[in-house]
Amino acid sequence: MERITGDDYYAILGVKKDASEQEINKGSAPPTLHASCCSPPWTLTLSLCANAAVCAAYKKLAIKYHPDKNPGEHKELAEENFKKVSEAYEVLSNKEKRQTYDQFGRKGLNGAGMSGGGFSRGQAEEIFAQFFGGQDPFSVLFGQQANGGFAAGGPGAHFAFSTAGGPGMGGMGGMHGMHAGMGGMGGLPPEFAAMMGGMGGMRGMGGMGGMGGKGGGMGGGRRSRAAPEQPSVLPAGTPVCVHSLRGAAQHNGKAGKVEEYDPTSDRYLVNLADGEVLRIKLDNLVQQVTAHVVGMQNRAELNGQKATIAGYDAERDRYHADIAGVGRASLQLSNLILPAGTRGRVHGLTSDSGSKWNDKVGKVMGFDAEAGRYQLQMTADEQLRIKPQNLKL
Repeated sequence: MERITGDDYYAILGVKKDASEQEINKGSAPPTLHASCCSPPWTLTLSLCANAAVCAAYKKLAIKYHPDKNPGEHKELAEENFKKVSEAYEVLSNKEKRQTYDQFGRKGLNGAGMSGGGFSRGQAEEIFAQFFGGQDPFSVLFGQQANGGFAAGGPGAHFAFSTAGGPGMGGMGGMHGMHAGMGGMGGLPPEFAAMMGGMGGMRGMGGMGGMGGKGGGMGGGRRSRAAPEQPSVLPAGTPVCVHSLRGAAQHNGKAGKVEEYDPTSDRYLVNLADGEVLRIKLDNLVQQVTAHVVGMQNRAELNGQKATIAGYDAERDRYHADIAGVGRASLQLSNLILPAGTRGRVHGLTSDSGSKWNDKVGKVMGFDAEAGRYQLQMTADEQLRIKPQNLKL
């Protein structure tokens, strides 16, 4: 196995410095699948990745050099290459970091969240997980998927078909996880066109107009019941804001809504306001709830005001909140009383009975102002009373 050397991120990924934007504008850049391009079940999304050439290069090289793919004598070398490829993607896929790198080189990134010592294995794995959104990137063409379906596609395209079909789909269940740089149904890539031709031009889907079929809807037949609400899970429709992503940092600060939760990958499917879809962990989401401000000493005029959380600064552990007539303020969570229904993570409990709940997520049932404690629903049968400083949003 060759060793990747040097600090030229463009050379590491094998992309031209001035090619990406031109390729995107021409529509000739190879499309690719990653977390921010995955679509929810029963939704067909055709779009071009904003950094198509960079994403396609990273996808190919990250799979090639991933240590799990190279368990033998080359594992250490593969890991070093894997980290270099991840570092290059982290910079070139982020508009601000890429501009800094183009102007000042690698040294100029030290003040942009990048260290001079390169990436760690953990950082590289985090980017890898965010890019593929919990999917198995090592599955082969038409290989069996973990969800019981089958994956089909070629370089730059990925199509996942559920096997739990119904009459409305001709036994095909559903179609999801598709990303292709097509700009419309007229320019299907060869892999997809050939596949659809072999399937009778998508007959049996009940018509593309309403995506319906016999039995109503793409699934046909039975409709699955909504899962019961869990205290530890954000319910569908929860407004959230993205923060602290490394592998897809261009999405930090964006608002969206939770579509569903996938317990297998421990990630939420989030529809962003700009149309993108992410699969993302709870640690990278902040709920956009409206809280009450309390305990402010240096700005006492804010006490009693309603504040809608609009973001989170992980480095300072401060929440950005919009207050009517005031504007945006940076507040500690201890200065916000969260409303019922908010999910929060427990931390810092030291008693024998309480410490077992540390790092667990519960649902706020209410706040006892006299006692200064939240009441959290942790499970169907267990509740917990904790101080505001023992809760993270």
